[in-house]
Amino acid sequence: MKKYIEYKNEVDGFKDVSLTVKTVEKISASYIHFLKVMTNNLYNYNQTIEKVLGRLLQFHKLADNIFLKQKKSNRKLLVFLSGDKGLVGGLYHNLANILSDHNEKYDYLIVIGKKGERYIKEEGFKILKSFYFTDYLPTPKEIQEICDYILGQFKNKNFSKIDILYPAFISLSVHQPKFIRFLPFPFVDNSQVESRPAIGLPIFASSPKKIFDDLFTKYIKTFFARVVLESKLSEFSARTVAMEHAAVKTQEILEKIKLDYFKERKRIITQKQLESFSVHRLRK
Repeated sequence: MKKYIEYKNEVDGFKDVSLTVKTVEKISASYIHFLKVMTNNLYNYNQTIEKVLGRLLQFHKLADNIFLKQKKSNRKLLVFLSGDKGLVGGLYHNLANILSDHNEKYDYLIVIGKKGERYIKEEGFKILKSFYFTDYLPTPKEIQEICDYILGQFKNKNFSKIDILYPAFISLSVHQPKFIRFLPFPFVDNSQVESRPAIGLPIFASSPKKIFDDLFTKYIKTFFARVVLESKLSEFSARTVAMEHAAVKTQEILEKIKLDYFKERKRIITQKQLESFSVHRLRK
């Protein structure tokens, strides 16, 4: 039989694990509501911008915008969105598996997150550039720097097409690897815009093209920021669920250790009582 101190040390060790698991779960869960609100707000904000852009299309043609033009280059780029920390179940592994099925479509990858970078390097994919976040959540400045770099690659005609692969948030326990086209940006053309008669004579501080281009760039950057935050939402929800399962498993192990100890203790005590009883009868 193990000594009592051995069982105690084993139990204390799993209690420490349980405490760590619960702490990670609480931290992850605390971000979920915040990220849901943020992604929803960005979506609503972009819907408002989209209505303004639709109004501007009565005075401006889409064909001139640089982010809507198909480039002559045949090179394609994929932005792979992951995270810097683990304990998320198979979230990033599923993304890497999906990428393996589509790898031949892309010449280079931009990887966001250390975990994704590790999977990509193991598969031998070509990485153009990697980005990491300094904290649990990316700052607006970090997101903007990444977006500016991607837009620059397209503006400089280095790539004709840029897609994004990220874990789309479906529910707390469901996250779906999803490809979306980023550039040339999918946007309605003039024929799809609701035809309404212009009311009055609009006054443009600059030109319709300048206003449209500036607002459309903001629209694209807000769209990218929402995708990044949705990816983080999937990460934190996956980590919360994984830690819930880990907490249940840890508790089951603790209960089993305690049960084994008491069973073994009872067996030893019973054995000693029987031996003592036998010796007592023999002496009689």
